[in-house]
Amino acid sequence: MPVASSAHGILTAASAHGVAWNDEHAEAWTGLLEAHKRLTRELDGQLGARFGLTLSALELLACLDVAPGRCLRLSALAEETGLSLSRVSRIVAALAGRGLIVRTPCPDDARAVEASLPRAGRTLVREAHRVHRASVQRLFFDRLSAAEVDTLAAVFGRLAPRMATQR
Repeated sequence: MPVASSAHGILTAASAHGVAWNDEHAEAWTGLLEAHKRLTRELDGQLGARFGLTLSALELLACLDVAPGRCLRLSALAEETGLSLSRVSRIVAALAGRGLIVRTPCPDDARAVEASLPRAGRTLVREAHRVHRASVQRLFFDRLSAAEVDTLAAVFGRLAPRMATQR
């Protein structure tokens, strides 16, 4: 079975699994991956330079900021963010070391740990989120037409319905 590859190294002919991608499929998929990679590198770099945060750390802080009582178990943070529990634990430990999160044993389960957001964390997450949204606007949305944003919202709303229901 002949196999061709596009300029991006993506298969454009039938693969071993019998799935054929044309050039448009390859461009769409590679474009999504490349755009994600470039945007996350740029946004991570900006957050790191200005606030000493990663995108994942900002997401954890933002989850806590909107949680009831600004407090969640680490396992709930992992579930909300899609990060592993061990990664959440490492990020929370680093943020706790900076006084941005407070770690406490869970009152109903001594084996579990809760993270809560003190004033310093709330102040930082709100400023970092404001700057982050402005950067996303400049780096992403300002480069798209209103129709393209509508299309992306429809596509990703269908592919990631959980996000659409959280709005």
